[in-house]
Amino acid sequence: RRPSHGLLGGLASLFRSDRGPPPLVLVTDPGPDPDDVKALLVAAIHHGERQINLRAVIANGGQQPRKRAALARCILDHLGSMDVPVGVGSAGKAYDAQPHEYALVGYDRVDAHALPDGYALMLQAFKESANHSLLLVLISSLRDFADLLSREPELCIQKLDTVSVLT
Repeated sequence: RRPSHGLLGGLASLFRSDRGPPPLVLVTDPGPDPDDVKALLVAAIHHGERQINLRAVIANGGQQPRKRAALARCILDHLGSMDVPVGVGSAGKAYDAQPHEYALVGYDRVDAHALPDGYALMLQAFKESANHSLLLVLISSLRDFADLLSREPELCIQKLDTVSVLT
């Protein structure tokens, strides 16, 4: 067995079961802070190794959630995780992006307008997960999960196993 890689690997090793790799939803704001991109990289690696089932990535923040979602999509594509859906989350506070933040080969080929709504994607991931199985990792704004929790509190209680908040 390979050693775990930080928080995501630790969560995955704690919750592996006979049902297969635990489902995980990641809410993040890739771009200005390398920690979010690193978390996405680690999640994609664990997904590829079937240690987790990365059900959805919701990208938000900076008044540029569509650009951040396109960046997440591009990163996942580079890592061979084309099966992981990426949604456009909440806008958040305004932020002036630096040119290098989206300077990734392939970024300009992502059709950002084809990416789904983050709320709808998160709702779908929750509905499709087994009861008390879902790992939710929040490393950016809590707005997207707060919206789901306020609209679907019973679903959240029914589906969630663990919520990890790192803001």
